[in-house]
Amino acid sequence: MKGIAHYNNSASDLMLNIEVDKETKRVSKTYSFNSSSVSSIDFIGKLNVVLFEAKDLSIITGSPIARRRFLDIHISQQDFSYLKALQRYNKVLQSRNKVLKDIKIGKSSKLELEFWTEKIIEDGLIISKRRKEKLYKITDETLKIFPNFIFGDENLDINFVASYDDLDNLNNDSLKAIFAENIKREISLGSTLYGPHKDDFDININGHPSSEFSSRGQIRTIALALKLGEANALKNNINNSPIIALDDILSELDEVRRGTVMDYIDNYDQVILTAPDEKLLVKNPKFNGKIFFVKNGEIIDK
Repeated sequence: MKGIAHYNNSASDLMLNIEVDKETKRVSKTYSFNSSSVSSIDFIGKLNVVLFEAKDLSIITGSPIARRRFLDIHISQQDFSYLKALQRYNKVLQSRNKVLKDIKIGKSSKLELEFWTEKIIEDGLIISKRRKEKLYKITDETLKIFPNFIFGDENLDINFVASYDDLDNLNNDSLKAIFAENIKREISLGSTLYGPHKDDFDININGHPSSEFSSRGQIRTIALALKLGEANALKNNINNSPIIALDDILSELDEVRRGTVMDYIDNYDQVILTAPDEKLLVKNPKFNGKIFFVKNGEIIDK
Protein backbone atom coordinates (compact mmCIF):
# COMPACT_ATOMS: atom_id res chain seq x y z
CA MET A 1 0.00 0.00 0.00
CA LYS A 2 1.36 3.41 -0.93
CA GLY A 3 0.48 6.91 0.17
CA ILE A 4 1.72 10.35 -0.76
CA ALA A 5 1.44 13.56 1.22
CA HIS A 6 2.06 16.61 -0.94
CA TYR A 7 2.23 20.29 -0.09
CA ASN A 8 2.89 23.14 -2.49
CA ASN A 9 3.12 26.89 -2.19
CA SER A 10 4.88 29.60 -4.12
CA ALA A 11 8.11 29.04 -2.22
CA SER A 12 8.42 25.28 -1.91
CA ASP A 13 7.30 21.87 -3.07
CA LEU A 14 7.27 19.19 -0.36
CA MET A 15 6.49 15.51 -0.74
CA LEU A 16 6.39 12.60 1.67
CA ASN A 17 5.99 9.16 0.11
CA ILE A 18 4.89 6.32 2.42
CA GLU A 19 4.93 2.63 1.50
CA VAL A 20 3.55 -0.17 3.70
CA ASP A 21 4.45 -3.79 2.99
CA LYS A 22 1.18 -5.76 3.25
CA GLU A 23 2.90 -8.89 4.57
CA THR A 24 5.43 -7.50 7.06
CA LYS A 25 3.52 -4.23 7.78
CA ARG A 26 6.89 -2.50 7.54
CA VAL A 27 6.64 1.21 6.79
CA SER A 28 9.19 3.01 4.60
CA LYS A 29 9.26 6.74 3.97
CA THR A 30 11.06 8.94 1.47
CA TYR A 31 11.17 12.72 1.53
CA SER A 32 11.72 15.35 -1.14
CA PHE A 33 11.99 19.14 -1.09
CA ASN A 34 11.83 21.12 -4.35
CA SER A 35 12.19 17.81 -6.26
CA SER A 36 15.39 16.82 -4.42
CA SER A 37 15.60 13.89 -2.00
CA VAL A 38 16.26 14.92 1.59
CA SER A 39 16.58 13.10 4.92
CA SER A 40 13.79 13.13 7.48
CA ILE A 41 15.74 15.58 9.67
CA ASP A 42 16.10 17.99 6.74
CA PHE A 43 12.30 17.86 6.32
CA ILE A 44 11.77 19.38 9.75
CA GLY A 45 10.66 22.99 9.57
CA LYS A 46 9.86 22.88 5.86
CA LEU A 47 6.18 22.21 6.51
CA ASN A 48 4.84 23.37 9.86
CA VAL A 49 2.05 21.22 11.28
CA VAL A 50 0.40 21.29 14.69
CA LEU A 51 -1.23 17.93 15.44
CA PHE A 52 -3.73 17.18 18.19
CA GLU A 53 -4.44 13.51 18.94
CA ALA A 54 -5.56 11.42 21.91
CA LYS A 55 -2.03 10.75 23.16
CA ASP A 56 -1.49 14.50 23.54
CA LEU A 57 -3.54 14.29 26.72
CA SER A 58 -0.29 12.93 28.20
CA ILE A 59 1.03 16.51 28.06
CA ILE A 60 -1.35 17.08 30.97
CA THR A 61 -1.48 13.67 32.64
CA GLY A 62 1.81 12.05 31.65
CA SER A 63 5.43 12.25 32.73
CA PRO A 64 7.75 15.23 32.15
CA ILE A 65 9.06 13.44 29.04
CA ALA A 66 5.77 14.19 27.24
CA ARG A 67 5.96 17.88 28.13
CA ARG A 68 9.62 18.17 27.09
CA ARG A 69 8.79 16.46 23.80
CA PHE A 70 5.94 18.91 23.19
CA LEU A 71 8.32 21.87 23.60
CA ASP A 72 11.14 20.26 21.61
CA ILE A 73 8.93 19.58 18.59
CA HIS A 74 7.54 23.11 18.71
CA ILE A 75 10.96 24.77 18.88
CA SER A 76 12.65 22.44 16.37
CA GLN A 77 10.08 23.36 13.71
CA GLN A 78 11.28 26.96 13.94
CA ASP A 79 14.96 26.59 14.81
CA PHE A 80 17.13 23.86 13.26
CA SER A 81 20.09 24.91 15.41
CA TYR A 82 18.01 24.05 18.51
CA LEU A 83 17.38 20.55 17.16
CA LYS A 84 21.11 20.02 16.57
CA ALA A 85 21.91 21.30 20.07
CA LEU A 86 19.35 18.89 21.53
CA GLN A 87 20.86 15.97 19.63
CA ARG A 88 24.36 16.87 20.81
CA TYR A 89 23.13 17.25 24.38
CA ASN A 90 21.50 13.80 24.47
CA LYS A 91 24.71 12.16 23.23
CA VAL A 92 26.85 14.05 25.75
CA LEU A 93 24.40 13.14 28.55
CA GLN A 94 24.82 9.43 27.79
CA SER A 95 28.62 9.78 27.81
CA ARG A 96 28.67 11.79 31.03
CA ASN A 97 26.41 9.31 32.83
CA LYS A 98 28.69 6.47 31.73
CA VAL A 99 31.75 8.30 33.11
CA LEU A 100 29.93 8.90 36.42
CA LYS A 101 29.23 5.16 36.70
CA ASP A 102 32.83 4.35 35.74
CA ILE A 103 34.22 6.73 38.39
CA LYS A 104 32.09 4.99 41.00
CA ILE A 105 33.73 1.64 40.21
CA GLY A 106 37.21 3.09 39.69
CA LYS A 107 37.35 2.76 35.90
CA SER A 108 37.52 6.49 35.16
CA SER A 109 38.67 9.78 36.72
CA LYS A 110 37.16 13.12 37.66
CA LEU A 111 39.46 14.74 35.09
CA GLU A 112 37.55 13.00 32.29
CA LEU A 113 34.29 14.08 33.89
CA GLU A 114 35.32 17.74 33.64
CA PHE A 115 35.41 17.48 29.84
CA TRP A 116 31.86 16.11 29.64
CA THR A 117 30.60 18.61 32.24
CA GLU A 118 31.79 21.51 30.09
CA LYS A 119 30.11 19.97 27.05
CA ILE A 120 26.81 19.38 28.83
CA ILE A 121 26.72 22.96 30.14
CA GLU A 122 27.49 24.34 26.68
CA ASP A 123 24.21 23.23 25.08
CA GLY A 124 22.20 22.57 28.23
CA LEU A 125 21.82 26.15 29.33
CA ILE A 126 20.79 27.26 25.85
CA ILE A 127 18.15 24.51 25.61
CA SER A 128 16.54 25.22 28.99
CA LYS A 129 16.39 28.99 28.43
CA ARG A 130 14.95 28.50 24.95
CA ARG A 131 12.28 26.14 26.28
CA LYS A 132 11.25 28.61 28.96
CA GLU A 133 11.07 31.47 26.46
CA LYS A 134 8.92 29.49 24.02
CA LEU A 135 6.66 28.02 26.70
CA TYR A 136 5.63 31.48 27.88
CA LYS A 137 4.85 32.56 24.32
CA ILE A 138 2.66 29.45 23.95
CA THR A 139 1.09 30.19 27.35
CA ASP A 140 0.20 33.76 26.35
CA GLU A 141 -1.72 32.43 23.34
CA THR A 142 -3.26 29.52 25.26
CA LEU A 143 -4.69 31.84 27.91
CA LYS A 144 -6.42 33.85 25.16
CA ILE A 145 -8.01 30.69 23.74
CA PHE A 146 -8.94 28.71 26.85
CA PRO A 147 -11.83 30.94 28.06
CA ASN A 148 -13.61 30.31 24.73
CA PHE A 149 -13.86 26.58 25.48
CA ILE A 150 -15.12 26.63 29.06
CA PHE A 151 -18.28 27.49 30.96
CA GLY A 152 -17.83 28.85 34.44
CA ASP A 153 -14.84 30.10 36.38
CA GLU A 154 -11.73 28.10 35.55
CA ASN A 155 -8.31 29.74 35.83
CA LEU A 156 -5.49 28.12 33.89
CA ASP A 157 -1.89 28.63 34.98
CA ILE A 158 1.26 27.29 33.26
CA ASN A 159 4.80 27.64 34.67
CA PHE A 160 8.21 26.39 33.51
CA VAL A 161 10.15 24.31 36.04
CA ALA A 162 13.90 24.05 35.42
CA SER A 163 16.15 21.59 37.23
CA TYR A 164 18.10 24.47 38.76
CA ASP A 165 17.01 27.68 40.48
CA ASP A 166 17.21 31.18 38.97
CA LEU A 167 17.54 29.97 35.37
CA ASP A 168 17.37 33.48 33.90
CA ASN A 169 20.49 34.62 35.77
CA LEU A 170 22.59 31.47 35.30
CA ASN A 171 25.68 31.46 33.11
CA ASN A 172 28.28 28.82 32.28
CA ASP A 173 30.47 29.67 35.29
CA SER A 174 27.66 29.63 37.85
CA LEU A 175 26.40 26.35 36.41
CA LYS A 176 29.89 24.84 36.68
CA ALA A 177 29.79 25.74 40.38
CA ILE A 178 26.47 23.88 40.78
CA PHE A 179 27.93 20.76 39.20
CA ALA A 180 31.07 21.04 41.37
CA GLU A 181 28.96 21.24 44.54
CA ASN A 182 27.03 18.10 43.61
CA ILE A 183 29.77 15.93 42.11
CA LYS A 184 29.83 13.43 44.99
CA ARG A 185 26.07 12.92 44.82
CA GLU A 186 26.16 12.45 41.04
CA ILE A 187 28.95 9.87 41.28
CA SER A 188 27.05 8.05 44.03
CA LEU A 189 23.90 7.91 41.86
CA GLY A 190 25.74 7.44 38.56
CA SER A 191 23.49 10.04 36.98
CA THR A 192 23.52 13.71 35.88
CA LEU A 193 21.24 15.60 38.25
CA TYR A 194 20.93 18.93 36.44
CA GLY A 195 20.10 19.93 32.90
CA PRO A 196 17.35 20.03 30.26
CA HIS A 197 16.66 16.30 30.70
CA LYS A 198 15.11 17.30 34.04
CA ASP A 199 13.03 20.24 32.75
CA ASP A 200 9.26 20.25 33.17
CA PHE A 201 6.32 22.64 33.33
CA ASP A 202 3.31 22.80 35.66
CA ILE A 203 -0.27 23.06 34.39
CA ASN A 204 -2.73 24.11 37.07
CA ILE A 205 -6.47 24.74 37.17
CA ASN A 206 -7.67 27.07 39.94
CA GLY A 207 -4.34 26.62 41.70
CA HIS A 208 -4.38 22.80 41.63
CA PRO A 209 -2.46 20.36 39.38
CA SER A 210 -4.74 19.70 36.40
CA SER A 211 -3.49 16.10 36.14
CA GLU A 212 -5.01 15.37 39.58
CA PHE A 213 -8.00 17.69 39.86
CA SER A 214 -9.38 17.95 36.30
CA SER A 215 -12.03 15.77 34.68
CA ARG A 216 -11.28 14.02 31.40
CA GLY A 217 -13.30 16.68 29.59
CA GLN A 218 -11.31 19.47 31.25
CA ILE A 219 -8.02 17.73 30.42
CA ARG A 220 -9.07 17.40 26.79
CA THR A 221 -10.06 21.07 26.67
CA ILE A 222 -6.76 22.19 28.24
CA ALA A 223 -4.75 20.04 25.81
CA LEU A 224 -6.65 21.42 22.82
CA ALA A 225 -6.20 25.03 24.00
CA LEU A 226 -2.50 24.35 24.52
CA LYS A 227 -2.13 22.93 21.02
CA LEU A 228 -3.97 25.84 19.42
CA GLY A 229 -1.87 28.20 21.55
CA GLU A 230 1.17 26.46 20.09
CA ALA A 231 -0.21 27.01 16.58
CA ASN A 232 -0.71 30.73 17.22
CA ALA A 233 2.75 31.13 18.74
CA LEU A 234 4.23 29.34 15.73
CA LYS A 235 2.29 31.56 13.33
CA ASN A 236 3.46 34.70 15.14
CA ASN A 237 7.08 33.62 14.91
CA ILE A 238 7.27 32.40 11.30
CA ASN A 239 4.61 34.78 9.96
CA ASN A 240 2.85 31.88 8.27
CA SER A 241 -0.13 29.86 9.44
CA PRO A 242 0.71 26.19 10.17
CA ILE A 243 -1.52 23.34 9.07
CA ILE A 244 -3.83 22.30 11.93
CA ALA A 245 -4.49 18.55 12.15
CA LEU A 246 -7.11 17.57 14.75
CA ASP A 247 -7.80 13.88 15.27
CA ASP A 248 -11.30 13.16 16.61
CA ILE A 249 -11.69 16.18 18.89
CA LEU A 250 -15.49 16.35 18.57
CA SER A 251 -16.60 12.95 19.93
CA GLU A 252 -16.20 13.76 23.61
CA LEU A 253 -17.50 17.33 23.44
CA ASP A 254 -21.10 18.45 23.89
CA GLU A 255 -22.90 20.22 21.06
CA VAL A 256 -22.20 23.73 22.34
CA ARG A 257 -18.45 23.08 22.71
CA ARG A 258 -18.33 21.47 19.27
CA GLY A 259 -19.77 24.65 17.80
CA THR A 260 -17.25 26.75 19.72
CA VAL A 261 -14.33 24.64 18.47
CA MET A 262 -15.59 24.68 14.87
CA ASP A 263 -16.06 28.43 15.05
CA TYR A 264 -12.56 28.95 16.42
CA ILE A 265 -10.63 26.71 13.99
CA ASP A 266 -12.30 28.51 11.10
CA ASN A 267 -9.69 31.23 11.67
CA TYR A 268 -6.87 29.00 10.35
CA ASP A 269 -5.91 28.75 6.68
CA GLN A 270 -5.87 24.95 6.50
CA VAL A 271 -7.41 22.46 8.92
CA ILE A 272 -7.56 18.66 8.70
CA LEU A 273 -10.27 17.36 11.03
CA THR A 274 -11.04 13.65 11.51
CA ALA A 275 -14.22 12.17 12.98
CA PRO A 276 -15.52 8.59 13.36
CA ASP A 277 -19.00 9.68 12.22
CA GLU A 278 -19.68 12.25 9.50
CA LYS A 279 -22.78 13.38 11.43
CA LEU A 280 -20.45 15.13 13.88
CA LEU A 281 -19.48 17.36 10.96
CA VAL A 282 -22.50 17.72 8.68
CA LYS A 283 -24.93 18.33 11.56
CA ASN A 284 -22.79 21.16 12.83
CA PRO A 285 -24.06 24.43 11.30
CA LYS A 286 -20.60 25.96 11.54
CA PHE A 287 -18.92 23.29 9.41
CA ASN A 288 -18.10 24.54 5.91
CA GLY A 289 -15.34 22.17 4.83
CA LYS A 290 -15.04 19.32 2.37
CA ILE A 291 -15.59 15.73 3.52
CA PHE A 292 -13.44 12.75 2.52
CA PHE A 293 -13.86 9.11 3.58
CA VAL A 294 -11.11 6.61 4.34
CA LYS A 295 -12.05 3.13 3.22
CA ASN A 296 -9.70 0.13 3.05
CA GLY A 297 -6.71 2.41 3.17
CA GLU A 298 -7.99 4.61 0.35
CA ILE A 299 -9.08 8.27 0.59
CA ILE A 300 -12.41 8.77 -1.19
CA ASP A 301 -13.86 12.14 -2.19
CA LYS A 302 -17.49 12.29 -1.13
